[in-house]
Amino acid sequence: MNKIILIQINHSEDHSEKILPIGILSVGSALKKHGFKIELLNINEKEIESTAENIILENPLYIGFSVMTGRQTMHSAALSKKIKERADVKIMWGGIHPSLLPEQCLSENYIDFVVIGEGEETAVEFSQKLNSGERLDNVLGLGYKEAGLLKINPPRPMIKSLDDWPLDFSLVDLEKYIFRLGKYPRVIAYKASRGCPFDCAFCYNRAFNKSRWRAWSIKRVAQDIEFFKKNYKIDAVKFYDDNFFVDKSRALEILQRIDLPAHLEVRIDMIDEPIAQALKERQAFDLLIGIESGSDRLLKLINKNFTVERLIAGVKILAKYDVPASYSVIVGLPTETKEEFEATVDLLYKIYKIHPRAAAFSLGAYMPYPGSLMYDFAVKQGFRPPAKTEDWGKIDRFRKDFSTPWADGRRVWRIREYFKLLKLNLGPVNKWLEFRIKHRLFAWPLDIYLIEYLAGLAIEEKGFLGKAMRRIYNFLKLK
Repeated sequence: MNKIILIQINHSEDHSEKILPIGILSVGSALKKHGFKIELLNINEKEIESTAENIILENPLYIGFSVMTGRQTMHSAALSKKIKERADVKIMWGGIHPSLLPEQCLSENYIDFVVIGEGEETAVEFSQKLNSGERLDNVLGLGYKEAGLLKINPPRPMIKSLDDWPLDFSLVDLEKYIFRLGKYPRVIAYKASRGCPFDCAFCYNRAFNKSRWRAWSIKRVAQDIEFFKKNYKIDAVKFYDDNFFVDKSRALEILQRIDLPAHLEVRIDMIDEPIAQALKERQAFDLLIGIESGSDRLLKLINKNFTVERLIAGVKILAKYDVPASYSVIVGLPTETKEEFEATVDLLYKIYKIHPRAAAFSLGAYMPYPGSLMYDFAVKQGFRPPAKTEDWGKIDRFRKDFSTPWADGRRVWRIREYFKLLKLNLGPVNKWLEFRIKHRLFAWPLDIYLIEYLAGLAIEEKGFLGKAMRRIYNFLKLK
């Protein structure tokens, strides 16, 4: 019995099932290389019931889940429970959430093992020993149960060379992971590095990656992208590294080598005129930039190591070179005042006026990550950690109903939607949206529902109604 099933459950509203699941693909590739038969399932929450019914027929050695804190935790718990109700099969959790809270995960009767930290080496050694019936007490990075007791083995050193663990793309149907992004119809998501050397107080990286950054070689990245270009005719790449620009020269060389438009993440304090010009020349079609707050006090509290003045300077440089960017902020940070909250909204509006054609916005509530520098402080300030693993599914910064002692989730959602609609450039409608934002008129958001309904009709409806809605929608955009 050497079959292993690895699962990642996405949330259907996020459309994240289109993102190549590099986590389970990397672990699955390592296991396949060592002789195991691997099946990867990348599903959403609507497929939980059918997956539970089908999976028990496979009789695997075990079923592994890749789990992030948030809705993925809730969905993974739901499927794990359903599998356990139907069959006596071992279940292992890996990924960020069980790495941060291994004891809580192991205390659940539907989880038998947890992998703490990177999964490739641990999964291979664990699988070999489980298959042969050997003891597990010397498998580094593993948590398990023995005689009713929870056992957490010593941590495993981080992988020295990521190139030693190549991805086996035969394990997935890559065509399923090609999607439209903006004007590019054939985009694939890819990861060229792990971790981040910065120490942002709200981030999981300090606990999970020990604030270390490691990268695949330029040669390896270029080979993979060339494979996608040759065999799947991709026309752009979405890099979802935590920080693509840790090594600027490496980042620019990769963009030069792949010769494709690229979406990537970068810190605003890394933006200067030479970098902006290079990004423009190398077809960077969107940057994801965490500016986090309009308050210098809060930026210092969360260890961003830049000021509002510096970030505005970076925005102006990107606007000068016409490099598109999406800016993300976190509201509801512990101790945030009403004035600081409004300063963040003002900052987003100011960026919109500086860079109106390029700027998109992501606004979410602060999400306390176990192991982050700010987590204990958040608990002292009134955050109550969930007592059960599945309840972490309620801790999601983009949920309408996710509130903390410092943020009203519904108000955050309304502001986020108004900025999202502002980006649509709906002519005279934008004047109303700007009025809403400038005067903090976020109650009774009937206009959000109406505009999004009309936009939905314009996109989805066929026949006369669809054509009419598209004409109205396009007319508003041109005004």
